[in-house]
Amino acid sequence: MPMTRLQAETFLPVILIVDDDEIVRILLRQFLEGEGFQVREAGDGASALELLQHVPVDLVILDIVMPGMDGSMVCARIQDMIPEPPPVLIMTAMDYDQEVDQVYNAGAVDYIQKPLQWPVLRNRIRYILKAHRASRELAQLSKKYETILDFAENGIAGLDYAGKLSYINLAAQRMLGYSAQEAQGKNYRDIFRISRAGSVTFNEDCFPFLVQEKKEGSVHFDEARMERKDGTSFSADLRASPIIEDGRLSGGVIVFQDTTERQRASQIIRHMANHDALTNLPNRNYLLQRLPQAVSLAKRQGRKLFLLFIDLDRFKPINDQHGHAVGDMVLVQVGKRLTQAMRASDSVCRLGGDEFVILLESAVTLHGAIMVAERVINLLNEPIQVKELTCFIGASIGIAVYPDDSDDADILLRHADQAMYSAKKKGRNCWHLYSDQLKNSAPSSE
Repeated sequence: MPMTRLQAETFLPVILIVDDDEIVRILLRQFLEGEGFQVREAGDGASALELLQHVPVDLVILDIVMPGMDGSMVCARIQDMIPEPPPVLIMTAMDYDQEVDQVYNAGAVDYIQKPLQWPVLRNRIRYILKAHRASRELAQLSKKYETILDFAENGIAGLDYAGKLSYINLAAQRMLGYSAQEAQGKNYRDIFRISRAGSVTFNEDCFPFLVQEKKEGSVHFDEARMERKDGTSFSADLRASPIIEDGRLSGGVIVFQDTTERQRASQIIRHMANHDALTNLPNRNYLLQRLPQAVSLAKRQGRKLFLLFIDLDRFKPINDQHGHAVGDMVLVQVGKRLTQAMRASDSVCRLGGDEFVILLESAVTLHGAIMVAERVINLLNEPIQVKELTCFIGASIGIAVYPDDSDDADILLRHADQAMYSAKKKGRNCWHLYSDQLKNSAPSSE
């Protein structure tokens, strides 16, 4: 169905002619309407500015010599008054360098000399309208993308070819503490202050493409720290990539995320994986990782290592008579007593149930390890108060020694377990050495 005249006019570009010469306006109107444009007229600058505030215009053709405000003054006012000003084509009969500079400085996109050459004017108008339309569409597209980026959770920043920030999204502003006005136009190194893991200085170059010959690929900063405007910092992962156009660096993109919560969650998960939920002591998983390391360190230092395997005596009756809730509170008290009795270099682990292991690295001699075992027995012989109940337990302890009993971590743990069972058979509430030979080298509580 063909468009009506009103529909057709709606889609025709509107051109405003501003000239104090009525004959010029008439000639221009006839020419432009013949080319399919809608035309508006103004005889002076004030009338043109008034019309532009009420009528949308696609192009202004403006004479530079007019009474009152000349063309340059009107052009400058258009740029100041109109939020999205239309392009301005200046008409002039002069061809002085100063005049041309004045035209462009006022904001005109081009000029054309009088007397007008209609074919030149036709093509000049078409080129200006096409370029303005493309520029406006690009601006709208850019604004749309910026709106999308502002909803991103990651911080995103754009750099120009000189390394100055041309864009920074809301997430980046929030994380770094800078507003867009404060950051845009600044060199990226003034805003992106990076420190690698283990470093205390925030001077890493996160966008080295400006000084390196290689203009491709990207750089990664994992588990780095980024400094905020106020001097505080946060852990972050950062990626920076160059933008290459026609083989040349034209800018770049920096994308980063605050990993503080992720690292905190990771620490919690690691803690849960390596610690007993009830007593918060290191668990079997921790011991199986730590023991080989301790054996390796003792081997390098040429010293002994002692493993105390503890099984509680008279614990099962407490569970049976008073329930697991009371038994759990007893185990928590046992864990606290064992921890308080040890040095920071020693590890107290709960393997499960009523079994505990002490990885004793502070003792230098077997006699010292035996004294620790006896101190543990004495501590656990003291009554444990749980609510209104007084519970009495004890401990049977097996002792294994590196390297005398084994230089293998798994075997050493098994030997300590076997020694603990020997202590049970001997009457409980005592310690027992895995090696019969070592047993004779120090006083025994058996």
